[in-house]
Amino acid sequence: MADYFSNPPPGLDLNESRTASNNAIGIVLFVLSAVFVGLRLLTRLKYQQAKLGLDDWLMNLGLALNAGNLACCIAGGFYGLGKHIYTLGPYEMRKITIITFAYVFIYAWSVCIIKYSIIALYRRIFGMSWLGWWCVFLTTGYLITNHIVLPLYTKPLSYYWNQWYGAEGVVQVDEAKFYLGVGIINLFGDICILTVPVTHVLKLQMEITQKIAVLFMFLLGSFVCFASLYRIITIVHLTQTTDISYAKSDVFIWSSVEPSIGIISGCLPTLRPLLMHILEAVFGYVPASAHASSEGSSPLETISKKRTRKINKRDVLDETQFTQLGDDADTDGSAGKDRSRFQSGNRRPAEDEMGLTTVVQGKDSQVSVGMRTDQESLESTRNGSGITVSKEFAWGENTHAR
Repeated sequence: MADYFSNPPPGLDLNESRTASNNAIGIVLFVLSAVFVGLRLLTRLKYQQAKLGLDDWLMNLGLALNAGNLACCIAGGFYGLGKHIYTLGPYEMRKITIITFAYVFIYAWSVCIIKYSIIALYRRIFGMSWLGWWCVFLTTGYLITNHIVLPLYTKPLSYYWNQWYGAEGVVQVDEAKFYLGVGIINLFGDICILTVPVTHVLKLQMEITQKIAVLFMFLLGSFVCFASLYRIITIVHLTQTTDISYAKSDVFIWSSVEPSIGIISGCLPTLRPLLMHILEAVFGYVPASAHASSEGSSPLETISKKRTRKINKRDVLDETQFTQLGDDADTDGSAGKDRSRFQSGNRRPAEDEMGLTTVVQGKDSQVSVGMRTDQESLESTRNGSGITVSKEFAWGENTHAR
């Protein structure tokens, strides 16, 4: 171990430290991720008047776990993480190694919970496809692999951190190379999750500009792929240096940045109702270009070809299940009568943040659901037990949609 603390390369500034800058980056991104989770909750509870779903609870848990990531970064910096190893001693490196061991578990749980939240969001909007289940399989496999391999780092396990004091033991797993391997698996899983909404949106019968707008919102999640990729680069650098405390600081901070970006990306698709509210407050109405479906195009009921919805309401649609469509805003002088006539009937299911659903209820309480995909359409029928969506489509004669 003495070789790690001696013979620094000539010209190296031993006073150099990344601790303060890395901690600042981690704190700023964590605060941003917390803000986006707060906006998500505000949107779901106030503007959608919907109960929190599985994806919302998982994202809250992911934020709490990411706080643990940040805590490990700050604790590591307290003991010299971000400084050159030549300025540290066995005591500091032992502390950093113990924190590293705990950090890997917290990081693995945080990224997997965030991924589960995103998959649950896609399931709520699109339904579950084989690609979605494949993403669940990859994420679960990544989590299990970490829990199997980490206790096998060294024999005995305590040697992993006591080696800095000259303890005896055997290294069974190359730590840096293991990080590299599971990092690549993690990146592959991110890419698979990113493609899940793409396959559904491309099937929609809607204008190309609208498809691009919806895809752009979902593809903002690609930023987490770049963060995951750069984390792999920092791990590669760690495998090639003996200045462990300095190189590992980058791995630590990017292991905090990646889940923070994942949280932000996972919350963005849920914030459309809040954006509509802000636009209406600023402009006095919602611009037509802001809607997922413009006038003259078919409204959308669902993207999933394997899902039906059943709403147990006999006479009217419940406020807690459906949110008012932005399309109801008066955009011209002749819209007032139509709005007053159908204000309580033109609603969208509260689970549809992306504006991919339109439910229209006419004055005679007959309900039509406008939905088109490239391969099928849907019909909404009404019976004694509620509204059921089936795989046929027909416009009601007495319904009205703007």
